[in-house]
This record gives sequence, structure tokens and C-alpha cells, in this order.
Amino acid sequence: MRGVCVCLAVLYSCFTFAQAPASIERVKISDNDLTCQAMFDELQGMDKVIAEAKSTQSSGQTTATAGQAAGVAAEVASRTGMFGALGGLTGHLFGTVASKTAAGVAEQQGQATAAQAMEREKQALGRKEHLAQIFLAKGCSASDPSAPAKTPNAAITVATATPSAAAMPSAAAREVDAETLAGKRVIPLPVTVEAINPEDLLSSGKTLVIPTAYVTVVTDGRVSASKQAGAFQQGNATARAAANFTVQGIDKAYAQSLAKAALDNLVGQLRAAGYTVLTYADVKDRDVFRNAAREAGPKANSDGGLNTLTFAPSDEQLFQSGFNGGLFSEFISGGKTRIGDATLIIPQYSFHAPQAWAEGSRGYNSVSATTNVVHGMNMANARVTWLGQPVSRMMRGIPGVATTKPVINVSEKVGNLSQGTDASPTAANSLSSVLSNFGSGNIQRTITNYEMTIDREAFAAGVMNGVQNFNAEVAKVAAAARS
Repeated sequence: MRGVCVCLAVLYSCFTFAQAPASIERVKISDNDLTCQAMFDELQGMDKVIAEAKSTQSSGQTTATAGQAAGVAAEVASRTGMFGALGGLTGHLFGTVASKTAAGVAEQQGQATAAQAMEREKQALGRKEHLAQIFLAKGCSASDPSAPAKTPNAAITVATATPSAAAMPSAAAREVDAETLAGKRVIPLPVTVEAINPEDLLSSGKTLVIPTAYVTVVTDGRVSASKQAGAFQQGNATARAAANFTVQGIDKAYAQSLAKAALDNLVGQLRAAGYTVLTYADVKDRDVFRNAAREAGPKANSDGGLNTLTFAPSDEQLFQSGFNGGLFSEFISGGKTRIGDATLIIPQYSFHAPQAWAEGSRGYNSVSATTNVVHGMNMANARVTWLGQPVSRMMRGIPGVATTKPVINVSEKVGNLSQGTDASPTAANSLSSVLSNFGSGNIQRTITNYEMTIDREAFAAGVMNGVQNFNAEVAKVAAAARS
């Protein structure tokens, strides 16, 4: 019990209020006068602010959790009479009040710090989005930001904070610019990868064949969270929240153009790394490719509440996968490659948009569940898998290059997200988050439906941000294998 008291005292005495940092303006009157280098530097600065805000959010949540834990400990001590040992009734009252006060203050300050950091992250994301729009509109180069803008007098239209649906361009109104698909407007992003058996790239005289590329996108999904009262909390309250979402504006031809752009980008980067790269056009008349089985349509899959479709550059390039050989099932025999003059490579890229997540938490006297759906895009994973000539060795994984982080944020906005519509049961509230105060069997539930209509240009730019930065890491691995 002494440990509980010391913990509460330290928590209370160390408690301080941090001054809120200056707000970040999304739009400044001098923005159109910025040079490409100045915008590039500020974009990197916003990335740093976003990272710091995320860290502060985590710290605030930790403080709030510590306050919650201290509050529970104080409640247990109060009920078991341990504070009475500090000096009879007076000690009991003082210990109970002081400990609960310290715990409550810590929890509130932790929550306030996290909320403040979340708002700062939102401001930084807004500023970053605005700068990126100017950067791209003026034709600045991410690979050489010191170079002058190609269209320095490009006009930038600034949207209001909450534009009406009628004012927003439809998906069909903004087609994809050829330079976007060519990767000429990509923003540099850090991508961490792991490479396994890069020596396979040399097994056929540095000749590679890349017959296809697969791009996976989300069509609809659901996220949910549920939280119940803890063992030391009163009552058995439960909070539940869920969000459903659908994605509009992705048709077959459009998705195939994204897969083709991803394939062309990888081919170009590997050729630049010093390899001979054969494409589907070069090998489609070979028996192994001509006779390979194809999927009847885009590959559909469901996992973790998300429904996805996988596309290739064309119907002819959507090869069947199987239990024996996976992606390579149509190109192997007896566990060995059927292509004797080249290392076979098949790249895969998976993108999640909108970004959606759910979380639950416990307060001192409440539980809550929250869902979040925003109009950004993550690259969930990317992998280039290769199959070289037969070799005897100990396997340590699937040969190729793959991302190591679970998600990589590639765009802050790829479409227009509708205001959530309430689909909750009659007894639930209409918000996308729900708070349930303690009581006898109190259950609160909320369900919110969203619809995102993609902006084709922005969506393609997000895909290419992920594709080109990942492909650049693959090319580095390939170049290192040659040296």
C-alpha cells in the first residue's frame, strides 16, 4: 500500500501543464512565392512535426493510463480500508480524496495532451497537403528540389475547410496525368525493406523477366471496437463502436492502368540498375506463358474486415495462383522454374484507402469505443518475389524484397469522404464514438456508414508514391548484388 501512496504522490507532484505550441496555418499569403526548395524543406519539416505529435499523443495516452491505474488502485485501497492505516478516519478521508484527485488530474491532463497533439498533427497534415499541391502544380522535382519550377506561375485554388459536395470535383472529372503515372511527381518517402537471396538475380546472366505486376485496392470494409469495464471498476458497462465504408470510382480500366504504371516503373528502375529486363510483350508467345491459366476476373479477397480486388496490367497478365508455387504456380514444374534463361520476378503492391481504425479505452468511471475513417491512403505492404535457377541452399525465407513496416502513409487525401451517416440501433447514440458510464449492465453501441469517392489523380499519385519509393529500394538491392 505504501507503494500506491508513493506512486500517487509522485504522479501528483510531477504533474505540469505544458504550454500549447503555436498553431500551424494551412495556407499562408506568401505560399505562391515559395521556391521548390523552400517547399521541399517545409514538407520535410511537417513530417517531423507529425512524427513528434504522434510521439506526444502516445506519451499523453500513457499518462492518462497511469492516472486510470492510480485511480483504480485508490478505489481498491479505499474499499479495503488501507488508507485507514495512515491515521484513522482522518487518514482514510485524506488518502482517498488526495489519491483520487491526483489520479483524476493525471488522467485529464494526459487526455488533454493527447488531444492537443492530435490537433497539431491534423494541422501539420493540412499544411503538408497544401504545400504538396503547390509543389506538384508548379512542376517541382522531388529528386532535385533545387531545380527551378517548370510552371512557376501556376494558380493554386484553395478550397474551404468544409467544401460542399457540389463544389468538389467528381472522380470522372479528374483523369490521371501521364506524368503522375510515370512517377515524375512522386514525393520521397522512407521505405524500409528486407532482401532475401539477392544473388538469384544473377543466376541467368543478369537477365530478368517481369511478365506482370499486381496492385490490390480496397472496395469496402468495416472496423470495430468494444470495451468493457475492468475488474476493479464499478458495474459492467460496455461501449461498442463500428464504422462501415465503401469506395467509389475504381473501375477495371483505371485499376489496370495503375498496375501497368507500377510494372513499367519497376522495369525502368531495374534496367537503370544494369539488368536486362524482359516484359510480357517479349515472352507472351513462349509456351509457358501462352498456356498459363488466367483468372476469370480481378482476384477478390477478404481479410481483417477489408474486401479487396487485385488487378494486373491486362486480363492476359492476371495469372492464376495455386497452393503449390503460389504466384509462380503456372511457371514451375517439380518445384523448379520452367524459365531457363531468366530470373522470374512478380511484384505485388497493396493499398488501403480510406484509412480506418478503431480503438477502445477505459477511464476512471467510464469506458469508450471510437472509430476513425479518413480520406488518406496507406501502402499496406509491397513485395517483389523472384524465382531463379535451381540451387542447393538453406532457405531463410521467400527470395525477394519486401517492406518491413505494417503500413506506410503514402497520401493524406485521395478522395472525398462523405459525412458519416448514423446506422446505430435505436437505443444507441448517433456519434462515431460512444461513451458508456458505469451502471448495471449499461451497453452503448454506435454504427456509422461512410462512402469515399476517389479523386483519380490524387489516388494514382498516392499509389505511385508507394510504388516508386519501394521500387527504388528494390533497385538498390539489385545494384548491390551486381557489385
